[in-house]
Amino acid sequence: MRDDNKGIATADLLFATLIFLIIAVGFVNMISSEMTKTNTSELGKARMLGERIAETINTVYINGNGYAINITLPTDYAFTARVDNTTRTLIITYNGKTTNMTLIPTSISNVNMTTGQRYIIKNQNGTITFTLY
Repeated sequence: MRDDNKGIATADLLFATLIFLIIAVGFVNMISSEMTKTNTSELGKARMLGERIAETINTVYINGNGYAINITLPTDYAFTARVDNTTRTLIITYNGKTTNMTLIPTSISNVNMTTGQRYIIKNQNGTITFTLY
């Protein structure tokens, strides 16, 4: 039998291409995984902030009429916090993803809180109110 140089070159090219594709897919998966970890970390920060806000609201309610706490929301990242009176939940939205925290008070003023704002959270006869300061 005769050696077919063109056939051998084609097989070598196919093998090299296959190895390149395997390496490229590995890099894409690694980059995608790191991006997912970053997004999860940022959502975790937003959740921690939401828990801090929810704890503040619950503390104000538990301490009774006239009790108030000042809270300053950070400016590190853009998020929104919304209190929904009908479901008694605090809804944190960050990069299109939401997380919810249940609140104790039965009467809460609806409010949309934004990054960098300062609020006075006050118990007025069992109703939790929010005022910018």
